[in-house]
Amino acid sequence: MYFFYFYPLGLDRRRTRLPWVTYLLMAVMAVAFGWVRYFPQWGPVSPYDLVYYPGEGSPLTVVSAVFLHGGWMHLLGNLLYFHVFGPPLEDRLGHPRFLIYFLVMGVCGNLVHGAFAVLDLLGQGSTAVMGASGAIAGLLSFALVRFHDAKVEVAWWILAPLGGHNRAGRTPVPLFAAVGFWLLLQVVQALLVGETGANVSFGAHFGGFAMGLILAVVMGEWRAGKSEAIAARAARYFRDGQYHAAAGEWSEYLTRQPDDLEAVLSLARAQKLCRVEGESLDNFRRVFHSLLDQGRASEALDVFDEAGRGRSGNWLAPGDLAKVAFYKEKKLDDEGALKAYQLLYETYPDHPQGQRALVRVIVLYHGKVADPVEARRWLQRAWHGLPQGSWRDYLEQEFRLEAVRRESVPPDPREALPRRGS
Repeated sequence: MYFFYFYPLGLDRRRTRLPWVTYLLMAVMAVAFGWVRYFPQWGPVSPYDLVYYPGEGSPLTVVSAVFLHGGWMHLLGNLLYFHVFGPPLEDRLGHPRFLIYFLVMGVCGNLVHGAFAVLDLLGQGSTAVMGASGAIAGLLSFALVRFHDAKVEVAWWILAPLGGHNRAGRTPVPLFAAVGFWLLLQVVQALLVGETGANVSFGAHFGGFAMGLILAVVMGEWRAGKSEAIAARAARYFRDGQYHAAAGEWSEYLTRQPDDLEAVLSLARAQKLCRVEGESLDNFRRVFHSLLDQGRASEALDVFDEAGRGRSGNWLAPGDLAKVAFYKEKKLDDEGALKAYQLLYETYPDHPQGQRALVRVIVLYHGKVADPVEARRWLQRAWHGLPQGSWRDYLEQEFRLEAVRRESVPPDPREALPRRGS
């Protein structure tokens, strides 16, 4: 005789926010189980009055029964499945929708169980029901549509006492295979219930599963899942060093989700590694401007630093580069601000923003950075390169610009001194 057990451990889908609705529901189930199991006499009502008996009791028991469980294995099995499939779905659906869908699938599962009981199908005539199995079955089918290309890591155990076989392990398998096998087991067990006498609400399982499938299809989750599948494939290609393939997948994804800034940034990174410089810089610029427009200056600065790493020259317009230097100063990154101002002047020496940048370099070297030699060197650059006007007058007043012409300052071998005439 063989015994086979398997349970899911995790889904290969990342999440970006805390799934507090999932954790709250798990806590409610755990507390409700403790109440039913150990303290049923506490409270204004008996917990057994909250169990769903088809055709009897309050109609609200079709909801309350979702949170009640009869035994430890019943509770722990449901919590394990819920912990695997709840968080990634809550992340995609949002907290309110996830909660509503969970309750709808749970209620639908209980109602189908009630229909099975009234019709005396699968030996469940006049059988009460409790537990979140219907809702969790709905999560399985919903995940099958939303994450149709995902893999789920499964822990398994095969035991054959008479044959002396005992094996266990964990294996990633396609989600459709895992869910399909689970559904097959439900069908087989339901057909054999007359012989096995299993006390399982297969009606709730089938009802919840069907409602999850209907909700996912009606809400267009297949299209969202297709987009996510392309993004997951792109990320996998990038991790494997297949940058051209990653760039192609990200481009395909962005035809479906053009406003996904994280995807645009990922495409820019892949293009940079593919040495498609022009398109890469265009996408870096797009992300940079979008982040600034959203008031996310710190993230925009990170994009600037990343895009410029390993490149010579500048890829931003004078006004944008001036914003970079300004925000770096606000972050007290004086060295970073200096580099931005220097790049701005060296790239656009005739532009008003470039001339202002030259003055800021001198002020920073005189003040916060406190490097007199560099300050004098940049003053000499101002003497030779800055035209007549308010900025030259300011330097003359504050730093005696005329005097630096007669001073000997060690040349900077990294820079070619622009000669504009005096």
